[in-house]
Amino acid sequence: MKKVEYAQIWRKFKILGVFEKKQLNCKFGNRMYKMEQSPIEKWIETNRGSDKFDEALRTLVSYACAEWFRRCTGMLLQPGEALSRAVLSGALGGSLGEWLEKPDQFCREIADFCQKIRSCPLPEQLKEGIPHLLDLRGVKCPSNAARSRLVMAGFPYDTELEIWLDDGSPIENVPGALVADGHKVVFREKKANYWAIKVVRPNNKE
Repeated sequence: MKKVEYAQIWRKFKILGVFEKKQLNCKFGNRMYKMEQSPIEKWIETNRGSDKFDEALRTLVSYACAEWFRRCTGMLLQPGEALSRAVLSGALGGSLGEWLEKPDQFCREIADFCQKIRSCPLPEQLKEGIPHLLDLRGVKCPSNAARSRLVMAGFPYDTELEIWLDDGSPIENVPGALVADGHKVVFREKKANYWAIKVVRPNNKE
């Protein structure tokens, strides 16, 4: 996949009616059937397996989430923050974070999510500000590192996010992955049967 400006892709998709279903004629045996496919589904079929497909799909979801917030609340969020809020809130029972860890595997679910949020209301928990807790207990490696990195990538600068991790490999690996991304682990405490850490995304541009 060629390097592209994802904001331009998103605007183009909106202009083309990316989530408007279009009929396709498919032949099975001697009979012709009508099936529906949206432009984003067609885009997935065309680009799946290409270079940076996963990154492109995550970015498009982040723009879809930003548009969801704008349409329902008037809030103008950066796409990364909108995506962080959606993952942290557990609005889909935690499914969105799982899907975005393996976007190629869950691209159909992601396309359906983008279709639905085009018209559905914003859940109440998403209107209450960005959550400051990411509970990753029970989430195995490397999924816990992938999800924490996804959330921190769009989390507000200089704001603490508390992450709960299981003992063993999670507490050994996740903090290091976040530090490698440029974040700071400012707190670490052993609880009864899990660990709590606090992470900050520093604003290095200041």
